[in-house]
Amino acid sequence: MRLLELTNRGEFSLTKDLIDDIPPYAILSHTWGKDEEEATFQDLTQSVRKSKAGYKKIQFCAEQAARDGLQHFWVDTCCINKSDYTELSEAINSMFRWYRDANKCYVYLSDVSTRRFDASNPFFQFSWESAFRESRWFTRGWTLQELIAPTSVEFFSSEGQRLGDKKSLELLIHEITGIPAEILQGSPLAQFTIDERMLWAAKRTTKRKEDEVYCLFGIFDIHMPLIYGEGRENAFIRLRNKIDKRSKVPASRKTPLSTVPFNRDLNFIGRQDILMALESKFSSQESHKRVVLAGLGGVGKSQIAIEYSYRLRIYDAQIWVFWVHASTAERFEQGYKSIAAILKLPGWNDPKTDILDAVWRWLSDVQSGRWLLILDNADDIDVFTSTPGKDSERQSRPFLSYIPQPVTGSVLLTTRDRRAASWLSTGYLSAITVDIMTPEDAEQLLETKIPDGLSSASERAELVHELDYLPLAITQAAAYISARATRMPVSKYLTLYRHDEVSQSRLLDEESGDLRRDPGVPNSVIRTWQISFDQIKRKWPSAAELLSFMAMLDRQGIPVFLLSACYPNALDLEAALNPLHEFSLISVEREGASFEMHRLVQLATQKWLEKYQEVERWRGKAVEVVSNAFPNGDYSNWEMCETLWPHAQEVLRSKFALDAYYLAQASLLYHMAWYSWLQGRYVLARAQSQESLDIREQSLECNDIRIFDSVELLGLVLRYQGRYDEAETMNRRALAGTETVLGPKHPNTFMSVNNLALVLQCQGKYDEAETMNRRALAGRETVLGPKHPNTLTSVSNLASILQDQGKYSEAETMNRRVLAEFETALGPEHPNTLTSVSNLASLLEALGNFEDATISYQKALSGYNKVLGPKHPTTIACSKRYSSLLERNSGKSPVALSNFVLDTPHR
Repeated sequence: MRLLELTNRGEFSLTKDLIDDIPPYAILSHTWGKDEEEATFQDLTQSVRKSKAGYKKIQFCAEQAARDGLQHFWVDTCCINKSDYTELSEAINSMFRWYRDANKCYVYLSDVSTRRFDASNPFFQFSWESAFRESRWFTRGWTLQELIAPTSVEFFSSEGQRLGDKKSLELLIHEITGIPAEILQGSPLAQFTIDERMLWAAKRTTKRKEDEVYCLFGIFDIHMPLIYGEGRENAFIRLRNKIDKRSKVPASRKTPLSTVPFNRDLNFIGRQDILMALESKFSSQESHKRVVLAGLGGVGKSQIAIEYSYRLRIYDAQIWVFWVHASTAERFEQGYKSIAAILKLPGWNDPKTDILDAVWRWLSDVQSGRWLLILDNADDIDVFTSTPGKDSERQSRPFLSYIPQPVTGSVLLTTRDRRAASWLSTGYLSAITVDIMTPEDAEQLLETKIPDGLSSASERAELVHELDYLPLAITQAAAYISARATRMPVSKYLTLYRHDEVSQSRLLDEESGDLRRDPGVPNSVIRTWQISFDQIKRKWPSAAELLSFMAMLDRQGIPVFLLSACYPNALDLEAALNPLHEFSLISVEREGASFEMHRLVQLATQKWLEKYQEVERWRGKAVEVVSNAFPNGDYSNWEMCETLWPHAQEVLRSKFALDAYYLAQASLLYHMAWYSWLQGRYVLARAQSQESLDIREQSLECNDIRIFDSVELLGLVLRYQGRYDEAETMNRRALAGTETVLGPKHPNTFMSVNNLALVLQCQGKYDEAETMNRRALAGRETVLGPKHPNTLTSVSNLASILQDQGKYSEAETMNRRVLAEFETALGPEHPNTLTSVSNLASLLEALGNFEDATISYQKALSGYNKVLGPKHPTTIACSKRYSSLLERNSGKSPVALSNFVLDTPHR
């Protein structure tokens, strides 16, 4: 052991390598910075140490040792000649003893500062405790033995301020590290199990992977040669073998084995958070443990279980690992027979032996040693509640009762059904949800599964995005690409996949061999999920129906009120939703207000429905429900329209054999066109209203009122596009049809009269327009009342015509009446109210009252920008009028304005 020796002048130098008669010394514990910043053995021998940042902590150790009356101290950065492999190996194997024998151990925390705090303040500890808890020192592998081995451990800030010692900070250190207080107080390590000591180091890291193992030599009192380059796992195997040879295992006990039927994936990607969670949950040996991996089929649950089983055996070679396929009762029983055969249990090959009971007894016996039972594909609760065999005695015990709960055993289950997870692990509260991969891990997975040279990074990113980052879909696509080698680069696969939904379904339904998947289950994404669909249909028919309905909508933002149309009773809806959520086929959005599906789940559901020839039925159901739910386009319904818009677009893509479904599409198009018109999307509104009219004309009798509704709306949109002659033709047709079908005094007839008046006004036919407007107004006042919004619309439109004719006084009276009524009934920010404000501003401008006109324009424009947005045609028109007013308001006389009809957008 080589120490640093202090001189009377405060300098220090290296001693010779000491073997016997080692003087009292202090020892430093710290975290390494960058290699080039640390003062090394060579630096001290060449006297260049002071130029390096790491010299500061060596100087601190020297000064603190002197204050404690110690002439010698030891620092790992410079007291070991790391270029001498023999010396390095001896040092690492002796490190625990060196820290144990030190008179003082100083922990220098470079990331904990007390510069701004007064040590005499009674709240001093609170000022640095947060940084202390987060200190990197508690995450490093080597510092574990540096904390445990010495009797005296003192902690210092980066300024050299003493924070406390191992005794005074015992509770805080225990909370941070999880190390028992007895160990911090000096109890022998041998009193704690191997697994408990392993857990203390579980989340600690080192610069070199092998050091994660080498830093544990002293914790287990093991001496081993160093083999840098062997990797962490090989080093751990050597360490574990050493530990096992020293442990007292009964000679009669069988050597533990693993029955996992799959080879380890040497290119296993990602999922480190889940693997660490499994290690943490299974770490305690104080009680029986059960952990469930729950998630969508194909998300990689079994692959995680396989990887965990191999890691577990590396760290604990004395544990049995048993793998049982639990998808059916027959496979569960077969799995227990395999365990009996491996263990050579008495009567294991005798047909009369109750194998389930024999295995249960062996697993229940703590003398059998530690074991992990992996139940893969435990998707069906009925399997575990059912009873094996035919004789009455065995029938009294369900399969679940054959899974014992001794302290020496643990159970890991994989399942698609979170309800099964909850039920099978009742009392253990240890379910881990397995979701899709991160984009980075998904890209890496694809890269490892396909030959080199078949893809670029951007192409891999595109493909895994198309496949929803689902591991099974990615490995399936990789197998398809690899089987065709140079004929199928990723770019070509993407082209095929994106061609249409039929191509996607075919590619996702393609079976491929996979030696690391259960041969008893499908390897394709489509068929994997269809197993879940069939199970849901068998056990929860209403859930299967809801899944079928949701598969026909847009996959995101499916509102719960739309689902309520299928199940008006809230309890019935919840009963249908729950299995879909528990199987991870849908996920919750906005705190339960809406749901979404994976795109591939939706595609697989549609493919499944094809098998039962039920696609048209559910597409028809979807278009009917969305059509009934989609409201008219009035302002009060805009939020609802936006919510339903993507679902409306999706159901409009469907083709049908029945006219009834097309009529539902026509109704939906009609309301969508109404909304598009009020949103200022006139081109789209015209296309939608025209398509609605086309369907209705083809499917309905010529005098059906629904045809005239579509004609009416199309005429209105044409007017807003400035196509006045076409609009007039449509409006006259709508008026004639409505009068014939509904009569001259029906509210719809007055609407047609009103719309015809507006288009006549736009054409400059003021007299006829005024006549029509007065007819509409009189009829509406009689039938609807003077304060009805439609009546007020007629008042507003008549005022506009009177203004165009120069009858300003009468027009002003009408405009103010409409504005007052709309503000009271609809509020100041309703589009109808804002249009009344804008119309009044136009009239005031015509009267030369520029000051009041300016105020009204500003009010209208502010409201339009807020409610409609700056790019809405109505906002733009109002802005142009306001700009024109500002130009005129420069002393010029008022000019008669050519009216741009800003009528109330209400039909």
